[in-house]
Amino acid sequence: MAAIMSSRKAVSVLFAAAFLLLSAEPVPAVTRGEAIHAIITSLGLPEWSGAKHFTDMEPGHPSWRSVETASALGIIHPSERFYPDIEASRAEAVMFSMQAMGLRHEASILNDLDPVPWPGLPAYITPYMTLAADLQPPPPPQFLSAPREPMTQRDLQSMKSWLRECTQRLRWSREFQGPGSVLTLLRENIGRPPSEWGLQSREFGSEKEAASAAETLRRMGLSVMIHELEWSWIVRIGPFQHYLKAWETMVKIPAPEMTVVPFTQSPSRAMFVAALRFDPAATPPRIVPAASISGKRLPLDIIADNSGAEGAINGGFFSGSRIVGSLVVDSRPLSGPYGERSAVGWSSDGSKVNFGRGKFKSALSLGSLTVAVSSMNAPPPQGGVGIFTPDVWSYVTGAPADGWEVTVKGGTVSGVRHSSSSNHFVTREGFLIIARGQAGNLMKDLKEGTPVSVRVEWTDPGFRDLDNVLQAGPMLLKNGTTSTDPEGFSSRTLSVPHPRSLLGSDGENMWFVVIDGRDPWHSNGATIVETAAVAERLGLVDALNLDGGGSSSIWWMGKIVTSPPGGIVRPVPYALVF
Repeated sequence: MAAIMSSRKAVSVLFAAAFLLLSAEPVPAVTRGEAIHAIITSLGLPEWSGAKHFTDMEPGHPSWRSVETASALGIIHPSERFYPDIEASRAEAVMFSMQAMGLRHEASILNDLDPVPWPGLPAYITPYMTLAADLQPPPPPQFLSAPREPMTQRDLQSMKSWLRECTQRLRWSREFQGPGSVLTLLRENIGRPPSEWGLQSREFGSEKEAASAAETLRRMGLSVMIHELEWSWIVRIGPFQHYLKAWETMVKIPAPEMTVVPFTQSPSRAMFVAALRFDPAATPPRIVPAASISGKRLPLDIIADNSGAEGAINGGFFSGSRIVGSLVVDSRPLSGPYGERSAVGWSSDGSKVNFGRGKFKSALSLGSLTVAVSSMNAPPPQGGVGIFTPDVWSYVTGAPADGWEVTVKGGTVSGVRHSSSSNHFVTREGFLIIARGQAGNLMKDLKEGTPVSVRVEWTDPGFRDLDNVLQAGPMLLKNGTTSTDPEGFSSRTLSVPHPRSLLGSDGENMWFVVIDGRDPWHSNGATIVETAAVAERLGLVDALNLDGGGSSSIWWMGKIVTSPPGGIVRPVPYALVF
């Protein structure tokens, strides 16, 4: 009897549970509009105050303002309709979250270097899922284990908590193994989107070219500005408060090629670092001038592609096509020192590396005659002597008309002529000497076959037996200690966040490192002190700051893995490759 009563009780419980399940209201899935609203508000992104764009979003819709904000910031791809009331998948929410935190570049380069398929997901979402899998803090586990499922209200609350945690701390890193190197990509902290957008052209070599392009754009009724950079000019259009307006304008312009870029710099803690390490004894670094390929300046990827390189980084400072600071390539001096700023040098086999002061003196021996060298690949002063090498260009531009020119081939004099009757050609089998005033009088009677050599005397003895030396600065780390010498650089150059490049050593491996900048959503850049701190965290004991700003780029295995300002890979006079 007790057994029968127990069985009846169990049946009653089952019937009651079934009744509750049947009578309960179904829990609605989270819509796309709700997901976007949660992302915008959880990250504290500023609302856009403009007019609506999507045809299926009315001002009375509860998610209207957040969806239009996401559109204005470029988080949502430009289109006519958004479909705010259909279910949002977990994977879609992850992608929108990554984009809102400024992680587009990381997803893009991850997809280029290591594409990972996620079954059942569209290809444009998969790199964001791969990125999220290595993110700290990680997204809620169900977003990774079942990304195709529709979001639930519980998912929505978990996502909000995760996003708020990301605003306090965020870190992502990934290593990629190459034949002779390891690339480490690192991202810290979320970024802040710009309040205005604009369009930017490629760089023009002359103001006249930029003015011609600007006039073409003005005839289209566009508001155009010409900006002068260090040695080039760009054309800019804008500003636009809405990303879509900038994008729509860009696709209507047949020429010149334009890129959508941020027009404002919001304070941000976002930092993206690309660090490339390699064994110099196994793959010695090389200095490759652009002129050895074609042209006075070339983008880093062109130099790398034509050098049989695995990795590459921009080099030291320059002005126009003129190299600034000491540069010695395969024991040939191409540029003289800029004061006593710091430098790095290495032997051709990579067995010796030295960080120190880059000052040197050079002299020419022409038979029994010895004269001091006044300039390298730059016109000499009155009474001075200049050396011109084919590593910079095949002809001397701006050559003085009052000098005597000596052509050197294979280590001997092959010809002497006055500058006024010369085409200033620089032979690839040697170099050209231009001497003015009294120095020219000493050389005008030199005979063919006279032996010629160049002697370099370094202030720092550590460079005496090294084949390659480049001067940049300031020094960041020396023997494990942070350097504090500004080396004559302005406080603005040192203390304002900029894109930075550096060359360093951990005692065994050499490192190419770039910190992206000038994009607060992706990477705000770094001061010199912050750059030294990054080098120290990577384990470097010696580190030299290279040319930064728009020149900062790293190329690896066929790709530019950094994000240069404005999306433009700036042409440089030489690059470091291995």
